[in-house]
Amino acid sequence: MLDNKGRLFGKVSIVDLLVVVIIAVMLVGAFAAYQKIHNKSILTENKSLVQNNTLDTLEVTMRLKEVRQISMDAIHVGDEVYMKDTGKYLGEIIRVSSEPAKRLIYDLEGKAVNAEVPERLDVILQVRVPGKRLENGFYTADNIHLVYDSAMEIVTPSIQTTPSIETITIIPGE
Repeated sequence: MLDNKGRLFGKVSIVDLLVVVIIAVMLVGAFAAYQKIHNKSILTENKSLVQNNTLDTLEVTMRLKEVRQISMDAIHVGDEVYMKDTGKYLGEIIRVSSEPAKRLIYDLEGKAVNAEVPERLDVILQVRVPGKRLENGFYTADNIHLVYDSAMEIVTPSIQTTPSIETITIIPGE
């Protein structure tokens, strides 16, 4: 198949063949990307899943597990919440509450016990979020998909944390 000059069947160089294959793959990829943009099947900055003139108000309840008191004291009603990785606005904290942190442990007899964690709290944040419920879930005005039981890194003016979403409800009449 290869001759002593590295040509396939004595006619085509393997390096030339690889260059042609790479160019062909790049052209196919570029065409596929163009088709997705042309058919509007991907999001761009100008195309949102949620149109701002049709926004509802969502109330998202998030839980921070096993937080120290000093961290809870740094969370304030009225603080704006942003996504850490993108910097996009999520919403505004409207309520902060806490309860003793509990963890499932096993006692000396091997029984599962839900025991309090000393000097730790579970903090419950309620965040008012402009967004919408679509057929495939809840989205914020900035196209952030809100998923139950998912952890999301957020920042406020005073903290950076990773709570999990417990509930999402639509606030009627707002």
